[in-house]
Amino acid sequence: MIIANSGPIISFARADYLYLLRETVKELIIPNAVFEDIVVRGRGKPGAEEVKEAVWIKRVEAKDKNKVEKLSERLGEGESEAIVLAQELGAFLLIDDAKARKEAERIGVECIGTLRILKEAKEMGLIERVKPIILALSFRSMEKAPIVQFV
Repeated sequence: MIIANSGPIISFARADYLYLLRETVKELIIPNAVFEDIVVRGRGKPGAEEVKEAVWIKRVEAKDKNKVEKLSERLGEGESEAIVLAQELGAFLLIDDAKARKEAERIGVECIGTLRILKEAKEMGLIERVKPIILALSFRSMEKAPIVQFV
């Protein structure tokens, strides 16, 4: 089971590789704050309609609102809710932001990043080479953290 924050989903969508995420993970769980970030605030942007209509992406609400609120003092709402939800469900967390990963790992949440998804896509035979996709993700996500942080 994999919980995701907005960043990786948006990166894959911007680069027209959202299908790779779908084929690799099969089912993705996102908290309400991530849905709001991508679909509502991101209306008209890459990934918004795909996430809204996706049957492979499920919305689940984090139960511990106090923990979410406490994490939100240091992180974004989507990151905070995704971390808490991953902890509650004992799931992997797909997240690339270094600060958020550090917080998640601090409380025992196992994190994976975009590179792990690409590695698995290659192992599954979905892609031949990882480097061109990394370049596409990097180019399309210049305002985000550098791809070298994705582990």
